Amino acid sequence: MPTKDPGQPIEILLQEKETSLYAPRNRHFFELIYIQEGKGIQWVNGNTYKYNKGKIFFLIPEDKHKLYMETRTRFVSIRFSEGSLLQLKNEAEQIEYCDWMKKTEYIFHNYHAKAGCLFRDKNDEVFALALMEGMIREQQQQGTGYLLIIRQSVTILFNLIARNLLMAEAADPVQKNSKPSVMKIISYLQQYIHQPALLKMPVIAQTFNISVNYLGEYFSKNYGKSIQEYLIDYKLKLIETRLLHSDMRINEIAAEMSFTDESHLSRIFKRYRGITPGAYRKQHRQVV
Repeated sequence: MPTKDPGQPIEILLQEKETSLYAPRNRHFFELIYIQEGKGIQWVNGNTYKYNKGKIFFLIPEDKHKLYMETRTRFVSIRFSEGSLLQLKNEAEQIEYCDWMKKTEYIFHNYHAKAGCLFRDKNDEVFALALMEGMIREQQQQGTGYLLIIRQSVTILFNLIARNLLMAEAADPVQKNSKPSVMKIISYLQQYIHQPALLKMPVIAQTFNISVNYLGEYFSKNYGKSIQEYLIDYKLKLIETRLLHSDMRINEIAAEMSFTDESHLSRIFKRYRGITPGAYRKQHRQVV
């Protein structure tokens, strides 16, 4: 049975299936799947990966996903929306959660690293498995304070995942005279979205050992829009999430996203979305 409470933004489902095909439809949530028992093949967007006991993998809403079970498989699904994590952030009083939210945003949008093994550090993987088992136990027993324990465990789990994804990036340096993948550039832009000094074209070009002119041309040719267009669109998506799923004031969002002030954010938002941030929040919250 799933764990779902009006005040609980995370849903945990325990499932056990015989050898068969598991192919959920209409996924509108992010999902961590933990294999407790069994083995088989995981199919994600046309690519296949073997799974077995202890594996954890991450899926985003756009993913097409299937499990082909070779043996009886017991697995746990932890489901949440991006707004759910903003809810957790708003409930948290410790400032450390601000940094955690930035890390989780990196996980959500780090598309090239989501399907395979999440962990490079074996000790982190062992820790993550222990956290998963602990959350399952809390969900089943539902003792005093179990929802709080689950929330705190999810926080630690995402920190571990973010650390290992960033570790994977650092372990794969760009070689001189070689072309970086567009997805590697995108993951860099997402990682440093809150640090404008690191998003200047000369800094990005130096990081990837290519000229500024070639960087702009290469990214536009392979992605279909310029780096600046990408950065604006990505920032606006993050802003939309905050408008819909948090009580942050618009001037607070402007400061976090490195706009000069609230009016600067409003001008940019209206130029690209055709509506002011305040009107967007009011309109879409009424719809929801």
